[in-house]
Amino acid sequence: QLPYPRNSLLPVGCPAVVHGHERVWKRYPKCVYVMRDGRDVMVSQYFFMSKSIPDGDNPRMTARQHRMFPSLVNKANVHDNLTAFVNRMMRKPESARANWGEHLRSYYASDNPNVVLLRYEDLMQDGPNTLGRVMSELTGEEADADRVRESLDRFSFERQAGRRRGDERRSNFLRKGLVGDWTNHFTRSAAEAFDRSCGDMLIRASYETDRSWVESCNPALPDPAAALTTGNRS
Repeated sequence: QLPYPRNSLLPVGCPAVVHGHERVWKRYPKCVYVMRDGRDVMVSQYFFMSKSIPDGDNPRMTARQHRMFPSLVNKANVHDNLTAFVNRMMRKPESARANWGEHLRSYYASDNPNVVLLRYEDLMQDGPNTLGRVMSELTGEEADADRVRESLDRFSFERQAGRRRGDERRSNFLRKGLVGDWTNHFTRSAAEAFDRSCGDMLIRASYETDRSWVESCNPALPDPAAALTTGNRS
């Protein structure tokens, strides 16, 4: 029930919720740090940033798009493009001037008691208890359970997107809404590219216990969209 000013200059002259991608620093005021599996972040970012690229082979692209998607022939061929995209996001990310691993390192290094951790995966698995706990830690007061449930319902994927979670719309900002979708898109080479920069943070954040997940990724994967097109639903 607070205003959510977008693209505003700080400071805001009233109580408000302000969103940003900045790395965490030791003197940060009260805030919530939203953490999500970096592999899902890469897949989500790929689809978000490629939305404006025309469909089909050899589309006309801006100079910035060429930098983001080197050697892209067709954006629908995610497996062919993802490794180069991950490499680019590791070297020169678009948000916060820090890749996923560097961003997490800033969170852990800050050791800031004002920063409340919210895991996206926990929110999907147990929304009421997760959001209630975060609000209690943020405000120092017991969370209103009814308001928590109302907020979760109002901003659920189903309510916001108008369709069931998992029903993919690649051109939509609210694309799919699932946890672990990276397993459908990460080939071995994409996994190796991500692991080189962020593998240690996957373990630190308890998304993996070791680096064996890289070896579990197939060298090549059939594209889910292509499988549906050919009628192969296995």
